[in-house]
Amino acid sequence: MKKMVSDSSYKRITHLKVLWENTQPFIQIYDHDSEKITTQSLIGYSLSYQVPTPSERVCVNYGDLLQAEKQNRCEKSVKSGKKCDNCIREDNIYASQFHSVHKKDRSSISQKILKRMQKENILYIAGFFDGSTKVGTSASTRIQTRLLEQGAIHAVLVVETPDGITVRLLEDLITEELGIGQAVSIGKKIDGLLKPLMRDALQKELKIISRKVKDCISTSGITDIKEITSTWDNEYSAETCWDTIQKYPISLSSGNHDLKVKSVVGRVAALSHNSGMTLAADLNELLGITVESGKIAGDEISVQAQLF
Repeated sequence: MKKMVSDSSYKRITHLKVLWENTQPFIQIYDHDSEKITTQSLIGYSLSYQVPTPSERVCVNYGDLLQAEKQNRCEKSVKSGKKCDNCIREDNIYASQFHSVHKKDRSSISQKILKRMQKENILYIAGFFDGSTKVGTSASTRIQTRLLEQGAIHAVLVVETPDGITVRLLEDLITEELGIGQAVSIGKKIDGLLKPLMRDALQKELKIISRKVKDCISTSGITDIKEITSTWDNEYSAETCWDTIQKYPISLSSGNHDLKVKSVVGRVAALSHNSGMTLAADLNELLGITVESGKIAGDEISVQAQLF
């Protein structure tokens, strides 16, 4: 591996978040020199950088400093992990209320969360290229964004509920009665992108599962639900750059890299390499780490040719 050499011509930046807005992927970036946070399109974005030793970290919630309520809470600097202690505490408190709102007495839930629960929600079944499936929920207004964030390949939208509490009751019911989980690991998502099942087979499987889900809901006694018959497909996963993709053999969190983003599925990027190969990497490896960005020669890599 090349020795890290600090150079004032490099820009010190930290990538904070992968964001999906209007069906497009973006990356949130903190510039250490200007102390400004910007958002740039991920498609075509250059990942040409080196990670100094020892590495420095910035809390990935630091971008939320643009919101007044976060200004005095984020500690910015992080010793390890991706979030500072204050943000971890706040996130845990919020998550514990948000994800269990349907199990608790309403008097113990914050008004902020209860207000969010008043919106229409959709229950969906999502599938991934490795064959994994999951049940999930989303506010109706951001269902497409939610599926893009999760890196789903195909999804069936099953029912719409008048609020977020009802949809969570249904989600737990489906998990308990049909054994369909509520999460799929990033490892399985990447494995599927590297060795994908046929899209038609995945669509057929989700259609069968969605029928079972609707049958389960129809006998649940839960009312005031609107049935949906629409499906969703991830257009990014159908791009040709994924056809012959291999896994990037080194972590984005250390060393030298010279790559360009061609496509994104969830938080997994298809990256063009100067060798001509297209390589897949989890962008989460990069988030929160301070890097020196500029014209960098990437570390040498060795990737075994795929066998067909």
